[in-house]
This record gives sequence, structure tokens and C-alpha cells, in this order.
Amino acid sequence: MPPLRPIALLVSAGLLAGCAVGPDYHRPDAPLSDRYLGQPSVEQRRGATPTSLVAWWEGFGDPVLTDFISKALEQNLDLAQASARVTQARAGLGTANAALLPSGNISGQAARSYQSIETPLGQVLNSTPGYDRYGSSYEANLDASWEVDVFGGLRRAREAAVAEYQASQAGVAATRLAIAAQTADIYITIRGLQTRLDIANRQVKTQQELLEKVQLLYSKGLAANYQVRQTEGALSQVQATVPVLQTGLDAAMNALDVMLGTPPGTHRTQLASAGSIPVAPQLKAMGTPADLLRRRPDLIVAERRLAASNARIGEAIAEYYPKFSLSALLGSAT
Repeated sequence: MPPLRPIALLVSAGLLAGCAVGPDYHRPDAPLSDRYLGQPSVEQRRGATPTSLVAWWEGFGDPVLTDFISKALEQNLDLAQASARVTQARAGLGTANAALLPSGNISGQAARSYQSIETPLGQVLNSTPGYDRYGSSYEANLDASWEVDVFGGLRRAREAAVAEYQASQAGVAATRLAIAAQTADIYITIRGLQTRLDIANRQVKTQQELLEKVQLLYSKGLAANYQVRQTEGALSQVQATVPVLQTGLDAAMNALDVMLGTPPGTHRTQLASAGSIPVAPQLKAMGTPADLLRRRPDLIVAERRLAASNARIGEAIAEYYPKFSLSALLGSAT
């Protein structure tokens, strides 16, 4: 009994103190300014509808843009993959929680035997009065075990699982934000190129009319030859911008179809008529640069993964220490 006393004291002290080996995680501090560089001018901007950060694209007031972003979020495989990682991390968290609890196992078996009298043993037993050649046996067992987390290895594992689960949730938000932002950027680029292309076509028409007038004046002797050549050069310069803008518009429309998971050219008819460039919404509350860092999902993912790695250090250190477990077995056999 005396040799067990130090072990009992060690287990009791570990349970009471709740110690866990390894470094405790502390969120890193980032020295930042209280205001953005251009915050005063942004706060004074008017003419835009304030919007929240949850569905910020609705603040543009463009139903076509809202529809495109909704379709992109519904079919995107990267977002589906990120959602599957959340399920995987949730299962890992359940495993880590279960490791801290006692585990049990129930087993049982039944057997029916028949003793042949053709064997030497059967012949001997058969000569015994009241011998029954048929026999039955039953067995039931209940065993339980519990690993006492004296050095906190299991708790560190749970701490890491929680951080990884939180990182996976933030990963979904980061993927969702990236898809919506890229779709909105492509759509606004399309509307901008359509506006520029319309302006370029009107400039071509204006330069052609101007060239006709200069040529008429030249035929009447009221304009010099260099004026005709100068006007022709200006017309050629404007005409050269049209193919460039058209090529960029075609590439942007194809990129939008890729984001929506549709064959190229699917939405060209819908976007054939040029629309106005959406006006950027006004944020309800800009906050500080530190607030921006705290709500950026990609930074949350990195910070939570750092916390998980820190907890894994304690889990690995705990493997150098002995493990203590309590076991019990209850059984019956007939």
C-alpha cells in the first residue's frame, strides 16, 4: 500500500491543479493606428446607401449583381469544400471531447455444445449416470476505463481541436467573401468596360463627322492639308481603342461565366445592354484598423491555426510524461 501513496498524491495534485504542460496561447498584438489614412474623406462621402458587412453586395442596389453573386455562392466547389472541412473539424472536436470522458465496452457471448459418444471422452462420460450430452455456456462482460489527464495532454488536444474548428468556420467565411468579391469585381469591370466602349464609339462617330467637315473645308480651300491629316490621326487613335476595350469586355464576360460555373457566353444576352456602373455603398461603421483585422476571416484562419499549433506543442510534450488510467471489469460466466 505505501508504494501507491506517491502515485495517488500525484494524481490528486494534478486533478486539483488542472495543470497542462506546454505554453499557454496569447493572441499576438499588432500596433495599429486608431483611424485609417483616408477615413475622413470616406466618412464624408454621400449619395450611397449604408449597408452591413454580411451581404454587402446588396448595398450596390443592383439586382443583376445580387443574382450573380447568389448563383456563384450556390455552385462554387471551393465553398462546398470549405463547408466539408467544417464537418471534418467538428468530428475531430467530438473525438477530442470524448477522449476526456470515461469509455466503456459491453460484450457477451453464448455457446451451445454437443458431446459425441464416439470419442473416448464421450464414451466415459456417457457411462456416468445423469450425463447430459448437451451443454450451454453464457458470458457477459462490462469494462470501463478512464485516462486521468494529469499533465493536460488531452486538454491540449481539445484546445487544438477547438481552434481548428474555429479556423474551418472562418475559412468558410473567407471563401464566401472571396467568391462574392471576385464576382462583384468582374461584374463592375464589365459595366465599366461597357461604359468606356460606349464613350469610345461616340468619340469615333464624332471624329468621323469632324473629318468630313475638315475635308469639305479643305476641298473649298479653307483648310490646310495638315489639318486633314491631323484629324485623320485623331480618328485612327480613337478607333484603335475600340478593339482593346471589346477584347477586355469579352474576357470579363467569360470570366463571369467561369465564376458562375456556366459555359462561356451563357450570360452575354443578359449583359448585352450596357448598364450603369454600381455606386459603392457607404459602410455603417468603419471602425478602426484593429477592428478590420479582427473581422477579416483570412486573418482569423491564420490566428486560429497558430493557436492550434501552440496547443499541439503541449500535447506533444505530454507524451514524455507517464499516463495514468483507471480501469474496471465486471463480468459473469455460466
